[in-house]
Amino acid sequence: MLLSAKLFIIEIDKGQYMKTICFFALLFLVLSATEICAAEIPDLLGKWNGSWISYDEGKGLHNMTDNESIIVAFTEQQGRIFAGNLTIMLENGAKLEEGFAGAIGLDNRMLQIAEFDGGYSQGTIISNDEIELIYLNDGENASIAIDKLYRMKT
Repeated sequence: MLLSAKLFIIEIDKGQYMKTICFFALLFLVLSATEICAAEIPDLLGKWNGSWISYDEGKGLHNMTDNESIIVAFTEQQGRIFAGNLTIMLENGAKLEEGFAGAIGLDNRMLQIAEFDGGYSQGTIISNDEIELIYLNDGENASIAIDKLYRMKT
């Protein structure tokens, strides 16, 4: 009886030992993953250019395929928060300039942008050198656009 009680205690200790090892292994993996995710925030700073297609209430469809029809300059970034300005070349040759601020999502791919004169963009970082934005503006001058942006080489 005494021998079986000692074996039972040893078995309990082995089980507790394994639980402790599993706990610390899991804790190490979680901390390592957190460190990796924090290090992967994309650097958006610099100029990006591209083309856009839009639909504007009262004006219809517009397709600007010239690679310089939109220029986005990311001028400030701290972690996942950024700001900058954009220049859009309109079909009539006029330039529209506007500031913006935004945030990168926790997945380090999704973007949310508020333009200072109105309207919002949601976007996806496709690669280090490519972004797609979808612009939305509601109300009297409703508009929607898809922008394809590419990092300009300096």
